[in-house]
Amino acid sequence: MKQIITCLLLLVFAASAAHAERRVALVIGNSGYANVAELKNPYNDAKGMSDKLTDLGFDVVTGLDLSLRDMRQTVREFIKKLDNADLALFFYAGHGIQVNGENYLVPVDAELSTHLDLDFEALPANLVLNAMEQSTKVNLVFLDACRNNPFTENLARSMGTRSSAVGRGLAKIGSGVGSLVSFATQPGNVALDGDGENSPFTTALIKHLGTPGQDITRDLVMVRRDVLEATKGQQVPWDNSSLTGEVILKQLEMVQPVEPEKPAINPQIELAYWDSIKSGESIAYFETYLTRYPEGQFADIAKIRIDELKNRSEAEAARNAKPDTSAEIAFWQSIQNATRPEMYETYLEQYPDGIYAKLARLNISSLQQQAEAAATAAAAAKAAKAADASNSTSPAQEITVAALPQQVTVSTETAPAIVPSTSSRSLSPEELATAMQTELNRLGCSVGRVDGDWGNRSRQALRTFSREAGVDLASLDPDPSILDRLKQSTGRVCPLTCGRNQELKNGKCIAVRQETPSKSNEKSNSTKTAQSSGTCPANPTASSRRLVHFNNRQITATITHPCGRQVTCNRNLKSGTQPTCFWR
Repeated sequence: MKQIITCLLLLVFAASAAHAERRVALVIGNSGYANVAELKNPYNDAKGMSDKLTDLGFDVVTGLDLSLRDMRQTVREFIKKLDNADLALFFYAGHGIQVNGENYLVPVDAELSTHLDLDFEALPANLVLNAMEQSTKVNLVFLDACRNNPFTENLARSMGTRSSAVGRGLAKIGSGVGSLVSFATQPGNVALDGDGENSPFTTALIKHLGTPGQDITRDLVMVRRDVLEATKGQQVPWDNSSLTGEVILKQLEMVQPVEPEKPAINPQIELAYWDSIKSGESIAYFETYLTRYPEGQFADIAKIRIDELKNRSEAEAARNAKPDTSAEIAFWQSIQNATRPEMYETYLEQYPDGIYAKLARLNISSLQQQAEAAATAAAAAKAAKAADASNSTSPAQEITVAALPQQVTVSTETAPAIVPSTSSRSLSPEELATAMQTELNRLGCSVGRVDGDWGNRSRQALRTFSREAGVDLASLDPDPSILDRLKQSTGRVCPLTCGRNQELKNGKCIAVRQETPSKSNEKSNSTKTAQSSGTCPANPTASSRRLVHFNNRQITATITHPCGRQVTCNRNLKSGTQPTCFWR
């Protein structure tokens, strides 16, 4: 069934700025001068510009053949309208004169017999320009006032030797931010009045200002071309701009395109098309149907089928998605035989719900129980040894105690708790700290200088004692019971760690004499140094972080420490923390 198009709707959008902006303009044209020859075109120029600017949405204040008094009143009326204006424009056609670099607009009643008359008979151009720049963000100024001026001869004669201060045409005007000043010709040159009803400059302005969709600077390029052509190159319009954006006096008219008439839908063809795709398993079938028949008989069913197929596809993708556990398995294989709980804690930190999480927690619990049992056994053995030493009277018994095996069988009896001695309990905090520092140094757990100041080094020394002696401490701060525990310990508890270029010999760190190895023996010498560097450090993490290097996403690395013992380091890629290392 054919449909008849009755009309086309054209939606014309005028410039948003033309309607939203408030535009004001001042237009003055002086032709009928009383004391010099009349000018032919300024009167017509002003009328033509006034009509043009009104069409462009300006509120125009127009003055024709004005005396000085009338010029001032007209300018005052214009300045009052500048308040809250978005765009201001000033056009002047008539005589203008420059003296000492200042421009003056000449009213029709001016005589200007001498230079002393200038301030009383002419209007300074800056009076208008300054008011515009102070009130409005965007200002446009057009001066067609560079005509051959007879007033300049009178002023030059009256100024004598200073006559050079009176220039031809107008002086260059600097534009403030957001302003554009356009002259009919270059500063210091004379513009032509023209043979037509308007001057060449104004004729081009009326023609090109407000070209739809065109910026004002582009309008002035077209004006310059027309003036050059009309004057055969004798007059070149000049402008000075500090505009910060485009100024389009008239926007393009936007015509709303008319949608073509949609063809009539044949129900039989639609039904046949639906029958061909309704059992399909591809979303594209039903999307194509909806594109062709958005309001079709089966549109709702097509949308439901699309949702069903999408859900089915997502569910299948979820079933097929298998997490990559290779990194976790490699991590576990590197620590599965570890004898320190920290190894399994590192695994749980990175894989709290991992494949081996339950086994890791069981291993941690088992190792902690073993450590507690060993600590209890060690405490019981030391207590028994101390009791035997004090009660024994025969040398044979002392030899027997000294010959006890290092492996201790855990007694089923609970080790007696250590009760702080009376002397320990009576110490002040500083005395207690001093006593503990003294005991720790005696046991080889160095705190440095004994000063009673319990700082980080003292806590680290006590932590090392706890680890090496197999004793669990409730706190790392000075405590009478801990002091008594330290006093009961004998011999060196904390291992002696030798520095660089030292080796352990007879319980002391001896400096190793360094010899420059030959290239052929460099590898064997470095191996010997590593094997003879003494006891391995108590803290494998601190001493191995700088030695181990990981490749890309590697999380576990095993190296041989310079002390000769293997150490394994693990890092957590998620948290980005420093690697944790353990002796193998």
